[in-house]
Order: sequence, then structure tokens, then C-alpha cells
Amino acid sequence: MNNPSIWQPELPEHLTNTRHAGLTALIQAQSLTAALRALDASFSVRLLHLGSTHSDILFSDGFAIPTPNNGFGRDVLLCLNDIPIVWARSLCAADACVWRELLDCGTRPLGERLFDGSLPLTRSTFEYAILPDTYRFNGCEEQSFLARRSFFDLQNERLGLVECFLPALQSFV
Repeated sequence: MNNPSIWQPELPEHLTNTRHAGLTALIQAQSLTAALRALDASFSVRLLHLGSTHSDILFSDGFAIPTPNNGFGRDVLLCLNDIPIVWARSLCAADACVWRELLDCGTRPLGERLFDGSLPLTRSTFEYAILPDTYRFNGCEEQSFLARRSFFDLQNERLGLVECFLPALQSFV
């Protein structure tokens, strides 16, 4: 059975023109937390889920969880002025102790730890996707207009991170 990846190495062409320069820069920022905090708005994180979870189309290629429910994940909404602008999921294997400890950060942004320079981690390049209209986010009714993902490796353990950009983001850039 052919299961082509929804993930692509480049941004969709319609987002690379100069009309969307601010949005494109934000979407490509290494630290989304830092980029959002730089905007003229109040940044916050809403924790939706922390605990056992499963892998889905967001991670179906490029990240193997041994059994369907053997993952540990964190779902959050990133908000500006209390308006959800990004839905994000972080996923690791249930036995990935180093990542589980880092994910247990409540309403603090994970990006604070990932990019504070204290961790000897490596990050893959970004991949981008326009998710199917049928995909539903845990705790969020809106559809994203674009998603990006990357993988972090630390102490031989892997974390997958997907950030799905919601329509309200466009009103802030």
C-alpha cells in the first residue's frame, strides 16, 4: 500500500511571496516561543493534555512509537492576547525519561527549555504540511492553515514536535 507523506521540505509556494513576509518569518523561526513573544501581544500557553497518547498522521512517518498507545505527549495552545494561534503536540516514547521530564512544564512554553542553550540536543530541519480538513486537534475546534514539524534528539531519545498554525495568527503579523 502506498502511503505518501503529507510532509514536505519546503513551505507552500503561496506563503513565500513578499505579501506574507512577516508570517513566513514567524513560521520559519527556530524558536516559535521567542518569535511570538517578540510580537506586540501578551503570550501564554494553555495546557490541554499531558500523559499517555498515541501516534497519528502527524508523526506516522519519521517517528516510530513501538505500539499505538505507547507514547507520551503534551498538547497545548499557544495564545496571543488569550486567542489561540497555534496548536502544538510534542510526542516521545513512553519510556523516554529525559523528554517526559522536560514535557512536564505546565503552562511554561517548552521552547524556553529547548532553546536556553543548556541541552546538548540536535534538531532536524522543518517539514511543512497542509493537514487534511478531516484532522481534528485535541481541545481545539479550528482548522490550521499550515503545520510544521521537527524532531529533537537528546541522549539517544527522540521527541517529535508539531506546531499547527491557526487562522487567528494572521491578524497578529
